[in-house]
Amino acid sequence: MLRILLVEDEALISLVTSIALEDAGYHVTVAIDGREGLQIAQQDQPELIITDYMMPRMTGLELIRQLRESGFIRPIILATSILEENLPDRPEYNAYIQKPYREAELLSAIRRVAAAAE
Repeated sequence: MLRILLVEDEALISLVTSIALEDAGYHVTVAIDGREGLQIAQQDQPELIITDYMMPRMTGLELIRQLRESGFIRPIILATSILEENLPDRPEYNAYIQKPYREAELLSAIRRVAAAAE
């Protein structure tokens, strides 16, 4: 069972996404912002991270940058309503999905990056 860390500050999105992921057979841990996500990722070493971009205390891009600088090599999916070409910085994430996304899009991205990481 793939262990996923979902970093999302919007409670409704976090709830719906975590339920969909659990229904698909994944083990999901939720963090409410980038700083909490960083702590959980460093402690639990999830097999895949899905992070929002715009969050309080630490953005998803800052989270990704800090994880990569600390040696985290597992897949990261960035999910945001901002078009990828308009992002101010592009640290090493493995996939991008635009919000609002459909469940099938998210599951497809997870399968794609998880397969590439094997």
